[in-house]
Amino acid sequence: MSKFTEFQKRFNFDKYTGFGNSANNQGDRLLGKDGNFNVERIGQSFFERISLYHQLISMSWSQFIWLIITFFIVVNLIFSLSYYLVGLNQLTGLETSNTLTKFIEVSAFSAQTLTTVGYGRINPIGNASDIIASFEALFGLLSFAFITGLLYGRFSRPQARLIYSPNAIIAPFQNMTALMFRIANGRKNQLIECEVTLLFNYLDKESNMRRFINLSLEYSKVNALSLSWTVVHPINEESPLTGLTKQDLEDMKAEIIVMFKAFDDTYSQVVHTRHSYTASEIVWGAKFIPMFTRSADGSATVLNLKKIGEFSPAELPN
Repeated sequence: MSKFTEFQKRFNFDKYTGFGNSANNQGDRLLGKDGNFNVERIGQSFFERISLYHQLISMSWSQFIWLIITFFIVVNLIFSLSYYLVGLNQLTGLETSNTLTKFIEVSAFSAQTLTTVGYGRINPIGNASDIIASFEALFGLLSFAFITGLLYGRFSRPQARLIYSPNAIIAPFQNMTALMFRIANGRKNQLIECEVTLLFNYLDKESNMRRFINLSLEYSKVNALSLSWTVVHPINEESPLTGLTKQDLEDMKAEIIVMFKAFDDTYSQVVHTRHSYTASEIVWGAKFIPMFTRSADGSATVLNLKKIGEFSPAELPN
């Protein structure tokens, strides 16, 4: 009887994970490094597939800012060209005859109208320019109201900024070994009633299906995440990792899926985050280096987040 056949007889598999189990129809990794599910959706039209609000809320701040700047420039350019099309004789107050500087003046007038600032030196004096200016002011009001709503949505969106150690480790633990990884809060807000769930999944080559097993933890809950939390799965006789080597995990295409949730006292809501470690991201024979110390004057604890992934070699018990 092979090692993997014996392994599969020892454990009950979780069939209701939401990930599916057909290995032929899935990618090698179920969760991406960003914690999002590794799924690409097809079979919808462009307009059915796109979720504008979700994209604008969830994109990075740098992408959002550049999108707003680009939107403002493009809209301003369209209205500036509209004034050119109806004729610059319908605008009064232009003080230059140079083509470039005249375009800059018209663009500045368009930006003032779009933002409803209206300094007053340049004014529309024709029916066509009046209509364009009216629509531009209306469009500007609606656009900035929409952007203000998005900014509020982005700031008020509850989101945990949890920092995970880049690697999980197999470390000595109470005369045996344990799978460990470390997490810490990347913000100054308080996370309370924190809970972690671990799911071990691997490829069953005989049936060509993915199997899922819940991993028991030394502590699955803590009252507060004020410093760092080293999450520990003891590798004892009840653990599916017992007797497996690093090569075994790689052959099984194993992945450890982490689900974290906590109550955020800033938003007064429960926040969630996810992470995963593949077999190649598990370091064998290591122990984490402490990442917090007493301050120089002894009045506080100093937590160094840069050390969250630092470890040193450790000898594993036989």
